[in-house]
Amino acid sequence: MVKGQFFSLSIYNSKIMILNSIRMLIQICANQISTNSNRISPLRYLFVLSLITYHLSLISCSPQEVDKITLPVPPTASFDVQTTSNPNKIKLVSNAPDAFLLKWDLGNGVSSDSSSLIASFPFKGTYNVTLTAFGKGGSSSVSKSVVIAQDEPTPCTGNVQLLTGCSSKTWKLIPQANAFQVGPDAAFSQVWYANSATDVVGRACQFNDEYTFTSAGVFTYDNKGDFWADTDGSGNLTPSDIAPKSGCQPNSALNAKYKDWGSNTNKFTVTSTDLTVVGSGAFICLYKVANGAEVTSPQASVKYTIKELSANKMVLLINYGGGFWQFTLVPK
Repeated sequence: MVKGQFFSLSIYNSKIMILNSIRMLIQICANQISTNSNRISPLRYLFVLSLITYHLSLISCSPQEVDKITLPVPPTASFDVQTTSNPNKIKLVSNAPDAFLLKWDLGNGVSSDSSSLIASFPFKGTYNVTLTAFGKGGSSSVSKSVVIAQDEPTPCTGNVQLLTGCSSKTWKLIPQANAFQVGPDAAFSQVWYANSATDVVGRACQFNDEYTFTSAGVFTYDNKGDFWADTDGSGNLTPSDIAPKSGCQPNSALNAKYKDWGSNTNKFTVTSTDLTVVGSGAFICLYKVANGAEVTSPQASVKYTIKELSANKMVLLINYGGGFWQFTLVPK
């Protein structure tokens, strides 16, 4: 017997007992009348009243069965992948109408909260696209693999032309004072640090670095067999185990865990406002400077703001969270 059935049976039995007690009380009174007695026994009268009171209390205090509460279920995350005329762009369409919030992770560092979107994948590869749908009952997620068969061809115009020469172009730090500097804002109202003219020789291992960009979107970093092990504002080696000491070091001194900061071939994208180097450890001029932080491990990509770009000069800015770094480069 379930709980609700037990309570219902108890109430039913109490009602029967009350009716029986009332009949008993009536019978007592009838007997008194038939015997011409003017007096009802107090004890019998009280006994019957007690029975009625007891069973009334059972009815009034018995727990009642509560209706079941049905909780809402989470929305089912689902989406379609649709091709477009551009093999490096796909359309993503959510099929979760009951969701009040959607979150996309495109697997390429891009996110969105739209119900449908055109996603761009400039480089070939397999990307894990995840949609999370939030609703009254919680959330659910679903992932699909998106395969991009080829790199997106880049037309050689604008900044692509200036950066690559429509073929291949190599850049280096300008060999003079203020080739790189750091300050509190992009206008450099105050300069916390800038290289001096003597650093061109004192930091030769940094000024000999070459950064080559091709019209096919390939970015090659060549450190010429040595590297600059940098320090923080307190003079501590950054990272602390990148090399035995700070300053110019041969490649053999580079800790293997930071090998991606050494000479490497990666990729890049360029727009009218930004230059992004893509690939583990890819950087320009100073390895520790990344978006939003000065880091102690190689990053997947770093985006630089183009302050100036011409055929003969490139000035890049990056906000590292605590201020801005600026790098000035010229063609080799």
